[in-house]
Amino acid sequence: MSLVTFQEQLESEREWREEEIRFLNNIQRNMPPDERVKIRRSILCLIYAHIEGFVQFSFSLYIDEINKLNLKCSEVKPVIAAATLHREFLALHNKDKKSRIFKSTLPDDSHLHKLSRQVDFVGSLSIIQEQNVAIPDGYVNTENNVGQQVLEKLLYQVGLEYQDLKDIYAPLNRLLNVRNDISHGKRKIGIDDKDYSEFINCCTAVISSISRRLTTAYGRNEYLNAV
Repeated sequence: MSLVTFQEQLESEREWREEEIRFLNNIQRNMPPDERVKIRRSILCLIYAHIEGFVQFSFSLYIDEINKLNLKCSEVKPVIAAATLHREFLALHNKDKKSRIFKSTLPDDSHLHKLSRQVDFVGSLSIIQEQNVAIPDGYVNTENNVGQQVLEKLLYQVGLEYQDLKDIYAPLNRLLNVRNDISHGKRKIGIDDKDYSEFINCCTAVISSISRRLTTAYGRNEYLNAV
């Protein structure tokens, strides 16, 4: 996929989400003030849902496009290669997998069998390095709780600096906390004009920042190993 097409995919996803928010925003503007602050509680939950949906879509798109490039594990950043080697790491840490040589004579020697698994892993490194990158489904997980920690985790998982989006963390965390209070029935009061405006701006800033960062990363091939 070209960089232009990648940008278009993100922009299309952004447009329909922001259009829905504008539609509901226009409805609440025409309501009496006492009803307006109440309905904003529901709109705020939708605003958060669109942030989470965009995060899921954008990072999944980035990963899918990396998978389509037919790169070798040796060509990409270690964290991306590690995502591909899920099966190999399971074997490495599988305590039930024992040495073929000592399986019968020393079945309970955990240190020896751990060493055997490590030997097998090291022995297969040359093959692993030539393995095609295939990041599995489910690698991107927003945990239904998109805030600073989840975004930092996702950035790290795709090989980007985990603080790249630090400017949006504070308002996003506030939005997340209010949304959680509403969802858990802890917040009965409505959303006043000032807070509502800040939450709308937060949504726009989060989506814009993620879109810019992933577009830049894709355009600069930041998934490739710099070594």
